[in-house]
Amino acid sequence: MTQPIHGGNVYKVAREQHIPVGRILDFSASINPLGFPPSGRRAISLALKQIVHYPDPDCWSLRQALARQCAVDPDMILVGNGSTELIHLLPRALTITSALVIGPTFEEYAHALTEAGSSVQYVHATYEEQFRPPLNETLRQLSGTRSRFDAVFLCNPNNPTGQVINRLAVQELAEAVERRQGWLIVDEAFIDYCPAQSVMPLLREYPRMMVLRSLTKFYAMPGLRIGYLVGGHKVVERVNDRQPPWSVNSLAQEVSLAVLRDYAYAAQSRTYMKSERSRVMRVLRSLSGLKIYPSAANFVLIEFPLITSAAEVTARLAVERILVRDCSTMPGLTSQMIRVAVKTEKENRRLLTALGACVGKKKP
Repeated sequence: MTQPIHGGNVYKVAREQHIPVGRILDFSASINPLGFPPSGRRAISLALKQIVHYPDPDCWSLRQALARQCAVDPDMILVGNGSTELIHLLPRALTITSALVIGPTFEEYAHALTEAGSSVQYVHATYEEQFRPPLNETLRQLSGTRSRFDAVFLCNPNNPTGQVINRLAVQELAEAVERRQGWLIVDEAFIDYCPAQSVMPLLREYPRMMVLRSLTKFYAMPGLRIGYLVGGHKVVERVNDRQPPWSVNSLAQEVSLAVLRDYAYAAQSRTYMKSERSRVMRVLRSLSGLKIYPSAANFVLIEFPLITSAAEVTARLAVERILVRDCSTMPGLTSQMIRVAVKTEKENRRLLTALGACVGKKKP
């Protein structure tokens, strides 16, 4: 089965161009531009002595910390080797035979479902609606007499469109899924940039809803691989039964404990992203031949209506050693779309200059 294409493969580009990884400016992976927190660096140094032992298979200390942050019972949390591991465990653990995926979205959901033998159907947001999540159409699909969906997958904020659904709207969806005795899986990998919209407070009311979270994106540590699932005790137990032992290494556990306490870093990250994302989008809108979509996350979806394909743009940027995410392979998007991360002001200036050269000029 063909693997989904993801951003962040700087190693492949470095090999192809015969250059060090450090010379590539990677806008294809949506990682916090403030970088790995100093608190995490200190934690790694202190945790090195633990690598002579197996990691805690229960992630006990980390689950206690996450439970306090999420205001749930620790038994409602399962930590994984990145949220992608958990995405792949869910279809088999929950015996999902047919799923509805709200798209266009992260391709790993469909890949995990198909790999587990589940059938997948998309309900796509539309170009005309600015890719706003199609809640009404999703509810219509669920209410059909022939609807046989075991599960619904929702990414919120959505990757790659950046759109966010408010909590009340997700609650309406949760009620519809509960009535059908299905599962609602909400991926909040980018919710740290808009925490007020998290559906975590709804979990006790809707026992068939689960929330996926990532620690690697917001805390800029994708190389450590760590994420977690929050759901009902019995659901978490079923997924845990499918997870290999010692899935999460000691360094990832200890670093996560440290960065979760770094409230100053979290606040600074949100403040920076709100300001810099606004500035980047303002400059992008001033360029001729671009269409920019609203975003609540740390990335922006861009369309080039006047350029033949996203591949043409990505190739031209690659010459400048700038890596972006070509979205033409994503179901529900056009062949003229890319996703770019919002990085440091200096890095963003370089990207904006290169994009300006691609489209030729600013709007009159």
